[in-house]
Amino acid sequence: MTSAVDVCVATFQRPELLAQLLASLAQQRLQHDTVRIIVIDNDADGSARATVEAFVPTAPVVEVVYDLEPVQSIALARNRALLHLRGELFAFVDDDQTVASDWLERLLACMRRFDCDAVFGPVASALPANAPIWAVSCFVRPQRPTGTPVRHGGAGNVLVRRTGIGAARFDPAFGLSGGEDTDLFFRMYQRGCSMVWCAEALAVESVPAARLTLAWIRRRGFRDGQNYARIFMRTQSGWYQAGWFVKKVAQLVIGVVLAPLLWCLSQRRYVILTVRLAAASGQLSTVFSGKYLEEYRLPVRH
Repeated sequence: MTSAVDVCVATFQRPELLAQLLASLAQQRLQHDTVRIIVIDNDADGSARATVEAFVPTAPVVEVVYDLEPVQSIALARNRALLHLRGELFAFVDDDQTVASDWLERLLACMRRFDCDAVFGPVASALPANAPIWAVSCFVRPQRPTGTPVRHGGAGNVLVRRTGIGAARFDPAFGLSGGEDTDLFFRMYQRGCSMVWCAEALAVESVPAARLTLAWIRRRGFRDGQNYARIFMRTQSGWYQAGWFVKKVAQLVIGVVLAPLLWCLSQRRYVILTVRLAAASGQLSTVFSGKYLEEYRLPVRH
């Protein structure tokens, strides 16, 4: 029986990269399913409309849906995509990525094999040819064997059952800081949903040169630390949080002592250490302040 899988894309001011993603989605080879694409433009000016309209006549898919979420929020944009769902299965992929021609088929095969509620795939970073060596290690993500159970994941490469997500939605509190996907999938896990990893379902992320700076990488680490604390610490007991706080303070103190030594021995290790310190600082910042870095408020065009 043939069915359509909804592939959802939230986009913001990336028309060229969006065009590359749509072209890769048009190349999907599916044995028993078809593709329906949902594009949510989070730019109030509708900068993605022309890209989608140019793609539609060439799209070998069931349907291409374009909608606008004028309020700048990655959570609201993703939630608007969910309003357009028709199929029992849907995927999310980011607008700065491309996917292999067998990407969706591998996610589907993995979901059928393990009979799970969500399947996450790896995202490889494509850095500029002149990227410094120390920056490469900052974009390496952990690898897992296919079928490995996971407790959470990102919306950059995921296939989900509608019955698994149910009435849950992305939390608008994370709309400008990011982390809305990790939060949602962790809540699914807490409800008992089964989620696994599919090592073969690869997506490739384009990393612009502007991100190859220590300032940007450390800022990302700080923001990730804040989101980690917001998502995973809120349900822990007071004693657990006290132990976590002491551990993070100790990590910062030891890291500050080691940093000068690593600077002399290895720039790569020094960068990795300072990024971890930034993440620890981000976690601790949630104890003293309710303010969070709002990465998605930045009107950057690339």
